[in-house]
Amino acid sequence: MKALVVYFTESGCTRRVAQTIAEATGATLHELKAAEPYTAADLDWRDSGSRVNREANDPAARQSVKLADTSVPDWDSYDVVFIGAPVWWGVAAWPIDDFLTSNDFTGKKLAAFVTSASSSFGNESDVKDMAKGAQWLGGKRFPSFASAAAVKSWVSSLAL
Repeated sequence: MKALVVYFTESGCTRRVAQTIAEATGATLHELKAAEPYTAADLDWRDSGSRVNREANDPAARQSVKLADTSVPDWDSYDVVFIGAPVWWGVAAWPIDDFLTSNDFTGKKLAAFVTSASSSFGNESDVKDMAKGAQWLGGKRFPSFASAAAVKSWVSSLAL
């Protein structure tokens, strides 16, 4: 099995979970970056005019968010893909949508994870549906500072 952990993060919480998954599986890490990087002001959820608030309230704006690069070197060589993101407004942060819809997941197993202090994984089925051709292994929400043991327990439960 050759595994890949693809993740988008702004605060670093999702990166920590991604790194734990990579360590547990021997996977390659691949960080996704927004084509138009988010600034601290863009991410200020208390400001109703901030970029993330505008995107959260406008489906067309969310769908227009693009990544700097949606490709992964040697994509065809991976059997298992983990995709991770923080939860924004009750859903996996929408920048990962560009990655999910830009790649062919045929023949790959896919597991998704999100990080959040309190929100649930609100759009797990959307993530699953965007990854065309994937064999869905399931999704998991981790608290912002999830323990390595909790992450490794979830990975183990997937019986890869």
